[in-house]
Amino acid sequence: MEHDSGCPLSGTPELHSDAARRCSDAVNLHVSALGWGSVKKWVAVRLSDGGSDGVLYDTRADAIRHQLHERQCAYICVPPGGMNACQAESFMRMTRNAYDAGAHLTDPEAPEIIRRLTRRDQAAQMRRIKISR
Repeated sequence: MEHDSGCPLSGTPELHSDAARRCSDAVNLHVSALGWGSVKKWVAVRLSDGGSDGVLYDTRADAIRHQLHERQCAYICVPPGGMNACQAESFMRMTRNAYDAGAHLTDPEAPEIIRRLTRRDQAAQMRRIKISR
């Protein structure tokens, strides 16, 4: 498995959670099936186990609206290259922290979380989310 650059688990892929691997699989399934047709569409992933309802949504609002418990999910805009377990682990952790900090990510009008390009930038973003609680 390929890790994100700077992944602290590099060399030990078995340390990524099952939820992160399931999340990655849910996103990559759509990329494999539809290729570019899946890019910029949305996948809803349960934060508890990384599972998905298997539906590719046209909009974030649609993904949110179709979940039974919308605050128990992360909403992922499908990136062109798919998502590996490192990225899924980071995104799910960041989403959990944002919910814990009181963010209203399930409001379709709320801004989405934008993943940072470097591990250092992402760590700084995570610190700011935790501080704002």
